[in-house]
Amino acid sequence: MGIGRAAKTRKGILVAVLVFSGCTTLPQTRNPDWDRDGAEAVATLQAMIRFDTINPPQPDSGRRNADETTLLRWVARELATDGIDSDLYESAPGRGNLVARVRGSGEKRPILLMAHVDAVNVDTRMWEVPPLSGEIRDGVLWGRGALDDKGMAAAAVQVLRMLARSGLPLRRDVLVMLNADEESGGDYGAKFMRDRHGEKLECEFVLNEGGRIALDAQGRITQISLSPAEKIYNDFRLWIPGASGHSSVPRPPNAVYEMARILAKLESFETPIRVTQTVAAYFAAIAGRPENAAWAEWMRAGDAESAGRLAAAKPEYNAILRTTVVPTVVKGGIRVNVLPPSVEVNFNARLLPGEKLRELIDAMARHVGFERFDVLRAAEFESWLARKPSHPAFIIDMEDVDAPASPLETEAVRAIREVSKRLAPDAAVVPTLLTGATDSRFFREKGVSCYGIHPCPTTDEERASVHNHNERVRVDSVAWGVRWLYEIVVELAR
Repeated sequence: MGIGRAAKTRKGILVAVLVFSGCTTLPQTRNPDWDRDGAEAVATLQAMIRFDTINPPQPDSGRRNADETTLLRWVARELATDGIDSDLYESAPGRGNLVARVRGSGEKRPILLMAHVDAVNVDTRMWEVPPLSGEIRDGVLWGRGALDDKGMAAAAVQVLRMLARSGLPLRRDVLVMLNADEESGGDYGAKFMRDRHGEKLECEFVLNEGGRIALDAQGRITQISLSPAEKIYNDFRLWIPGASGHSSVPRPPNAVYEMARILAKLESFETPIRVTQTVAAYFAAIAGRPENAAWAEWMRAGDAESAGRLAAAKPEYNAILRTTVVPTVVKGGIRVNVLPPSVEVNFNARLLPGEKLRELIDAMARHVGFERFDVLRAAEFESWLARKPSHPAFIIDMEDVDAPASPLETEAVRAIREVSKRLAPDAAVVPTLLTGATDSRFFREKGVSCYGIHPCPTTDEERASVHNHNERVRVDSVAWGVRWLYEIVVELAR
């Protein structure tokens, strides 16, 4: 189904955006006006993009830390016009997190819509429009955060306002949390909120970023993915000692050559294939699509041999079928005319749920034939180095939480499927294992069922603009996404 059915025309929405950009007080109504509500969400997204929440700040910004608080104070004022109270919690100056709530009867536990409002850096030279302009051009809204993740934030805010205006009797509270710092690890955002203000966020389900609604070249919705699980992000370094001295008298061991030999061996290192429940469901859901005809038998089989063939067929399949580890940064040496006293390489690992970083490191050490090595926390490394060691060490810089997968059959998943079938009957609803990391991990770790979604339909090209130049989203995608998310929430709460 095309997304145009949820809004009359792109031109109509653009006109409505102009009207609502300068208007914050709307009359109460019981029934949604999809054109009006979509246009208001677009205007909200424009405003959000224009707040500089880049994290960490751009070098020329004059700020040492990101500022989410200023944006969230604006959101709080907007919500207040509909009688919605919100609370702002700062983990540090400027690092704000907002929680707002529309109350229900309490018969069921709350649902939490979560989105982060910080954004990644930009290279302004590579953008076709100023990245913080929120410019609308030919029905497309441009700007950093348009998809990641202010699009989700604007839709969630709009849904909360629509619920407050509707007067619908709700069986559960509906919460929205807009949080800081997702792009830099979440310590000032979702993790802070979970650890310090968890009682404010008690809920049965979390709907957060992590999925996608795919558009084809004709603007038809072909697939709706939701993520009940994600891989676990980790960074660690391998440190190799060398014999330093004047470069005019080379002597072994040269740390650069030693590291080169180790990396050459690690190029062939692979972890075992493991087909998780989420990935099995994913392959079963996509096996019938025409473009997967060559692999359909392997996708349906579900055995280790077939999974190995799929992993070899596409890098994307390999990434969801096994824990991956890859070198990303190499550092070594102190001067061009000094033999390097040491070399280190950073490895970025993405673990399947349930797998452990220490076990991965041990397997890598066995693969390269280390007879002796140490595994250290980053805080321990300098004191260890003072002992002038002669053997390698692995230094763990980040060992993230091991968050279990959320169930595939819950009331939330059923609501997503039912609403998707109504609004996009030709689209398959597909569970996916997210290879990236989101704030959902902090809540899954505590046993809360979390589902990664994104309400705004995108083409492959538009999706590729996330963390890239010229990030953008279609205006009518925002409008369609507001309706989709609103109907899911009503399905769960009414």
